[in-house]
Amino acid sequence: MFVVAGAGAAGLSAAYEIRRRGTDPIVVEAADRAGGKIGTDEQDGFLTERGPLALLDRTGDLARLCGELGLSRLYASSAAKERYVERDGTVYALPRGPGDFFRTGLLDGAEKLSLLAEPVRRRSPPDASVAHFFGRRLGKAGPFLGDAVQTGIYAGDPDSLEMASSFPQLFQLEQRHGSILRGLLAARGGKRTSLSSFRGGLRELVDALAKAVGPGLRLETRVLGIAKQGAGFRLQLEDRSGRGEMVADKLVIALPAPQAAEVLSGIAPRLAERLRALTAAPISLVHLAARTEDLGPMQRGFGVLRPGTPVVGALFPGALFPGRAPAGSVLISALVGGARHASVASRPDGELVELVRTELKMTAMPRLLRVVRWSHALPQYLRGHAGRIAEIEQLAAGYPGLELAGAFYRGVSVIDCLRDGARAASRLNP
Repeated sequence: MFVVAGAGAAGLSAAYEIRRRGTDPIVVEAADRAGGKIGTDEQDGFLTERGPLALLDRTGDLARLCGELGLSRLYASSAAKERYVERDGTVYALPRGPGDFFRTGLLDGAEKLSLLAEPVRRRSPPDASVAHFFGRRLGKAGPFLGDAVQTGIYAGDPDSLEMASSFPQLFQLEQRHGSILRGLLAARGGKRTSLSSFRGGLRELVDALAKAVGPGLRLETRVLGIAKQGAGFRLQLEDRSGRGEMVADKLVIALPAPQAAEVLSGIAPRLAERLRALTAAPISLVHLAARTEDLGPMQRGFGVLRPGTPVVGALFPGALFPGRAPAGSVLISALVGGARHASVASRPDGELVELVRTELKMTAMPRLLRVVRWSHALPQYLRGHAGRIAEIEQLAAGYPGLELAGAFYRGVSVIDCLRDGARAASRLNP
């Protein structure tokens, strides 16, 4: 029997892939719904996401999957190109190209001049942090720009994040070409990527995958522990009817690393110990309704990044996709917390609303639609991450028939998780 523990993006993808290869899997999920952090809610004419807002398909994997599932993607409007960043209390349009960096007020004169030396600077060391990498490559402008870039993905500490693991494509461009600029020029003419979602939100992808997985999806079923059973594994489970067991010949654990460590501690204590070293930053996603006049021109774009602050960013889904907000209203999806302000994410709802209003300098109090809290929202690929993952993979290889998949290992985006789940399934059933 093929069993998948966890029905987030990685788990659903693993189950879908193994079923596509001719085997019917069992998928156990502790929550009452599939999708993990992916989900969509409707309230008073607003469509809000529980986690990711949209998907960026750089490889064509999403296009292929949607074709197989019969899904029609909804592409973002041109507003997706309008992005903002706040620095020292002032909001600036984020430069779109090299020329914009020399015209923007985001950088001062010395910072702009320091950009000119990027092509002649030395390559970064393999263990460079995000802050070190951008500081080396972009000079005086680097620390802030690097912080802004990572904030939109990790909401982390740029001094702690490992560049090679956090931004592998960008790091490899520098390593191969000796310069980000030369690497980008060499990569010109590649396939264009577009931001997309679905008319009913990202839940459409979850629902389609869950349907394709079939009757083997078992919700409200928690894995309590795992033991060896001959050449396979015996799972101790708990559902609404009580406790029970299930034997798996092959097993994909697509749970967050802390939960994976908990269920593996009895069978693989060293592996569990390494998994516990993987961390994630908390985020509270605060969905607010406001009037267009309360936000000014910023709400016409994708959103605003706010590096180093408790409200790390705010997104404006209604500017990107139709049907996200009623006419005359703005949907604000603010992200609060992150690695540097972890405790702020746990504040009560009312305090979060007031914080967002104050930080975004809104002229009126917005109306709270929903707060979605994730204690392990954004995995942090800290320095040494590549080595830790290599050791985890080596330890996991000592348990034939077992694979780990998910955002804590090889990529944090939904596309990364879909790819990682399919990879795990293909390794167990080539």
